[in-house]
Amino acid sequence: MTVEVVDLVSEFRYAEVRHEQPLIDLGTPQSATALVGGWSWNETDPAGSTFVWAVGPRSEVGVFLAWARDLEVRMRCRAFRYPGAPPQVLRLFWDDTEIASLELDRGFGEQQFTVPAERATPGNHRLGLVPAYFGRPEVTGDPGPAPRHPRKLSFACDWIAPGDGSIAGEARGEGETLWIPEAGEVTFFLEPESELDLRWESIAPRGVDGLDVVWEVEGASPVTAVIAQDSDPVLRLPLPPVSERGSVATAHERMESLRPARLTLRAAGGVAVFGEGEAGVVLRRPRLTGNGRARLLPDRALEVSPADEPGVAATSAERDERDPESILLWIVDTLRVDRLGFHGHERPVSPNFDALAERSTVFERAVAQSSWTRPTVATLLTGVGPERHGIRELNHGLDASFATLPERLRELGYATAGFSANANVTGDTGFEQGFDRFEYDAVDVDTLARWALDWLDQVAAETPDKPFFLMVLSVEPHASFDPAEPFRERFAADVQDRGLGTVEHMRALSNRRIPSTPEVVDQLFLLYDAEIAWNDHVFGEFRRELDSRGRNPSIVVVSDHGEAFEERGVFGHAWDLHREVLDIPFLIHLSGQGEGRRVSVPVQQADLLPTLIEIAGGEAGPGIDGDSLLPLLDAGSAATAGGFEGLSDRLLLSTMDTFRRPAASLVRGRYKLIELRRPGHAPSRQLFDRTADPEELHDLAAERPLLAGVMARHLREQLDLAAGSAVDAVDVELDEDTRRRLQALGYIE
Repeated sequence: MTVEVVDLVSEFRYAEVRHEQPLIDLGTPQSATALVGGWSWNETDPAGSTFVWAVGPRSEVGVFLAWARDLEVRMRCRAFRYPGAPPQVLRLFWDDTEIASLELDRGFGEQQFTVPAERATPGNHRLGLVPAYFGRPEVTGDPGPAPRHPRKLSFACDWIAPGDGSIAGEARGEGETLWIPEAGEVTFFLEPESELDLRWESIAPRGVDGLDVVWEVEGASPVTAVIAQDSDPVLRLPLPPVSERGSVATAHERMESLRPARLTLRAAGGVAVFGEGEAGVVLRRPRLTGNGRARLLPDRALEVSPADEPGVAATSAERDERDPESILLWIVDTLRVDRLGFHGHERPVSPNFDALAERSTVFERAVAQSSWTRPTVATLLTGVGPERHGIRELNHGLDASFATLPERLRELGYATAGFSANANVTGDTGFEQGFDRFEYDAVDVDTLARWALDWLDQVAAETPDKPFFLMVLSVEPHASFDPAEPFRERFAADVQDRGLGTVEHMRALSNRRIPSTPEVVDQLFLLYDAEIAWNDHVFGEFRRELDSRGRNPSIVVVSDHGEAFEERGVFGHAWDLHREVLDIPFLIHLSGQGEGRRVSVPVQQADLLPTLIEIAGGEAGPGIDGDSLLPLLDAGSAATAGGFEGLSDRLLLSTMDTFRRPAASLVRGRYKLIELRRPGHAPSRQLFDRTADPEELHDLAAERPLLAGVMARHLREQLDLAAGSAVDAVDVELDEDTRRRLQALGYIE
């Protein structure tokens, strides 16, 4: 039976739209999307002309072409001439192939070169501009002092014109029609499970010959066609046979068997003959039909690897028959996953966490949903991501409309308390909601543990049969790295410089004010390990105190985010969304659990709230982003959790919109996409295979553009869905004491 699987007009909002830019007017906001890299900020000269200085060894602009031809490129540039320096010669590269060189004058002047048709093909290209020198050359012949230009200028550009004329209009999808302008294209990314048919009710070319169609499936040769007004309104889009796609068994194998595909519709039948109005193609009721699905995520089997025999934990039915379990939530600030023994770290810095992991469910692929504390703790306590709770900046607090985890547990009869040592998580920022007692102060983990035990003793004296929910948020190992003894002596005795590892030192390293060396990085890791050991020791002592009091709660150990140690050239966190700041430890120990298991299903921080609510005997209800992980904790139900088919292939969204560094990432199974989303710029994509490349060192975006496109399409959809139910964060006033404490954590310079 033939069914409609994708309405291309509805899907248009997630499509990628491109059109030729005949003129890139540098120095204007409109040109920003074409600037790939190597450019300074927008400027205006005394005559009122806008321009941008090139900086560094290479500057690039992106160029989209709708059809192939000998491309005449004109540009208006000028050299920055240092006294006594040789003439500035600009080498021009088209997709890394040198095609011309130009000598630039001191003043702005127009020059041109030609890109031959065999290189100026339809699609995206990069024009690279490489100056003979940038900054003051070492030998200038001028004995005078060097001019001071910290940007190391080489040349400036007023405009670059890689097109042939003006282009009218933008692509759009409205009602039942798709409009594709002349010299423009619309690209849809799909995951077909069977052959598809592209169908339309009518096509109306205006000033162009027709519509070019390009169908690409990963691993197969592209299929091209041209459809015109009198074409048969059905075009077959083939898919390689199943035998060529491999068998389908586990969830990972199923995902690998999917073939990312790209459908491109391009109005480019030659140079347009402009008449009345816009030139392009009107496509009425364009849609994809077939026997399978084209972009909906296929079902996925749940993957759980028990560490021992089934029956290691109580089943859901058994828990329903007994009193609600008390819960300890131990949040370790800034703890990256690879510095713990139960995740492979060789130094014995975490014996107590490791021992608990042996009797817990360890989620091996847990993802933080932002890269700094306030939004991630808000996600842990609300079950919704940062795009929905709205916390993006330091003046944002948690809106009271959210029913927080302690609030929901209190409704279920729990005594609740939270103790925080991080200035991001305070009563003033909205985090005391739902806690019977909430305390914040810039104290060490020992003090937090003492406060928590005092509160537990008080609860035991007043309401001995009442279950409790206790949250402890400690800052060790957050910078500044200053571990207590004997942990410094045991794990960082070789670090003699007490200034190393301070917030000021870490910021200076990231800003390149002081040099970094492998030895410095090694010493920072020693201090970081020592702080982890300190936290681990206090955690172990705290658990022993619980045992002595006859308390045996369910325990969650999780981090808010990790920490970078120059893996991408920076130190600290809140810089990006790479694995060193997003991959976090996450384990759940159910009360009485005697054996452990490892779970390879990717999970996120928003999963905590629904999981703990169900452990407490309640229902999380609608309106949250996370899924309960309870079936993964029950050995008896994990393999048959029918409601969780698809969990290992679900979409995990993380975002960062802080300190003028907006970014978003999406984890789906083994793959991760990161997009930098600077306002006015096209998103910059990176794609990683987290299984084959856990360190995220090999960017696959250029090698697998179809997969990157599919991931980006899902990312846009997730951001769109989140925006549809987002709230505005509460504006909070930071008093002088809070600002001082945030400064001590590195959030304020």
